Amino acid sequence: MDRKQELFNYDSLALFGRVNASISHELKNIMAIISETAGLLSDLSEMAKGGTAIDPDILTGSIDSIAEEIERGFTTIRQMNRFSHSVDIPVGSTDLMEILDLVGQLCGYLAFAGKMRIHPCREASPVVQTSPFILQAVVYQTVAGIFKNTGPDTELDVSVQLRDDASWRILFDGAGIKAFELHAGDGIARMAASIGVAIHWEPAGDRLEMTVPFSI
Repeated sequence: MDRKQELFNYDSLALFGRVNASISHELKNIMAIISETAGLLSDLSEMAKGGTAIDPDILTGSIDSIAEEIERGFTTIRQMNRFSHSVDIPVGSTDLMEILDLVGQLCGYLAFAGKMRIHPCREASPVVQTSPFILQAVVYQTVAGIFKNTGPDTELDVSVQLRDDASWRILFDGAGIKAFELHAGDGIARMAASIGVAIHWEPAGDRLEMTVPFSI
């Protein structure tokens, strides 16, 4: 089995489907709002034809609403493209901050997601040689699992620090013991192991640590 086949197995395919399903749900919501607003404008147009005076503020508000939803749609599509193209290179140079940014955007499409605050890295740019898709899949499932078990009121602080001369560590603070105990499964464990990522829980500090090697 070559490296690409080893990395992109059933677990990664299943994750790819789940993420795209959440993105398509977001796009569906956007289209629904645009459709409803367009219907309102159509009704107002018919009323105006019948001689009814229409408040200009209502028209302006409706147009602004459509414009906002269109921009939200473009933003969603950009994130979808970022996620989709992460499979283009099986193994390559990857910035951990970019991985976290994308995961934060993708998790935002989940109905049960809480707040994910990503703190700037105080050290040199945390770049690693790894599988971009598998790494973001591991981080995504970790964050999504935490939110699923703790709810939308969760406030998760995420930071990146240099661990030693061979690895970085991604720290997740505020997850809660319940979150870690329930979210981790065989799928995420297999994906993490395939790129040398280790996940450790510190109950006393309410912290989950993900160790990412400089190179797999």
